[in-house]
Amino acid sequence: MELFRNIAYCLLLQGALLTLTGQQPRPSAPAGPALQAVSPIISQFEDGGAIPGGQKLVPGETVFFRFAATGFRTAENGKVHLTGHAQAFDSDGKPAMPQDEVAIGTSLRDEDKDWKPWLRFQFQIPSIARPGVWRIRFAVTDEQTRKTATAETTFEVAGKDVPKSAALSIHGLNFYRTADDETPLRVAAYRAGDMVWVKFDVTGYQYGEQNAIDVAYDVSVTGADGKVLFTQEDAATERSQAYYPQPWIPGSFSLTLQPNMAQGEYSVGITARDGVGKQTVKASGTFQVR
Repeated sequence: MELFRNIAYCLLLQGALLTLTGQQPRPSAPAGPALQAVSPIISQFEDGGAIPGGQKLVPGETVFFRFAATGFRTAENGKVHLTGHAQAFDSDGKPAMPQDEVAIGTSLRDEDKDWKPWLRFQFQIPSIARPGVWRIRFAVTDEQTRKTATAETTFEVAGKDVPKSAALSIHGLNFYRTADDETPLRVAAYRAGDMVWVKFDVTGYQYGEQNAIDVAYDVSVTGADGKVLFTQEDAATERSQAYYPQPWIPGSFSLTLQPNMAQGEYSVGITARDGVGKQTVKASGTFQVR
């Protein structure tokens, strides 16, 4: 029993010595604010105001995007070193452009007391793009702490949509009065000497490397008696590569009716070919000459 008491006494004495000599563990310093990517702003011009709620952007439009960073480290010499990233995705979740990167390297001694780091980006919505809700995923990395904060914001894109297809397809073959008309004729009727405009969209083709597409179409015109009056192979071709996979190919062409064109019903035939997917599809539509 005396041995246990001596051990306890020694332990108490050792604790007292630790207290007297200041060798007890120090409490950890409170953690600073966490790094955050905040205040995303989407505008139609550089450093402009945020687009109003409900406003939709359109294919081909340039988008200006910026966000702020908080909770970053400031070195003893006042240095701040941040790297930002941003990337836009369409309504199907497909990236519309490569991820962009910007960097901020400055000293708070060179900035005013209310300085706030903003990371700025700009990109263009593809000229042929899916409408709907698009997303911007963005992030900031504090290069001094190697910590990263991520966030996401959305905006809407307006415009035409074409149904998706698992196989090569021709959609919306219609007749128009002029090249600029957006609404097709309810009754496709013309007079001899008129110009006939035909518009349609091709979708369901396959992509090659780097989203390459290879689509061509032939055009023919047939009379009511089945006689072929006009034919043109490879009336148009689309061969291109792009980062963003073009979701459909718009097609259009015009036919000038002869002044002595006989009245009656005529048929326009289109044969589209997908060079990558080795697919072929045909479609036709009729118009009247009165």
